[in-house]
Amino acid sequence: MNAEKLKSNLTLLRERLTGQRSSQKETLASESGRFTARAPSHMAEQASEAQELDMIVSRLNSVSETLALIDDAIDRLDAGQFNVCEECKGEIGERRLTVQPWASLCVKCQRKLEEEGLS
Repeated sequence: MNAEKLKSNLTLLRERLTGQRSSQKETLASESGRFTARAPSHMAEQASEAQELDMIVSRLNSVSETLALIDDAIDRLDAGQFNVCEECKGEIGERRLTVQPWASLCVKCQRKLEEEGLS
């Protein structure tokens, strides 16, 4: 697996997600400002607007978490530990890294973690 190509792909993905996060922050600021600027006339309208804000915050959190995982993956790549499972120290398969380039666990360890209900 070509480390430079992986780093390039991770960097591009990071840039794209950073743009999405900025856009979501702007949307959140705009929507929350709109929400607080006027009092909704009905409880159903309040609930709908609150749910909309919750969805924006949820997407923002998800993108931020993915960005942190990508940063960790770039750090591991720079340290020469990119395809090393953090749990068993075995190799993370190329197919797994193709699907989820920020993976820090091999499939076996990830499955075990999920079965134990920790992920």
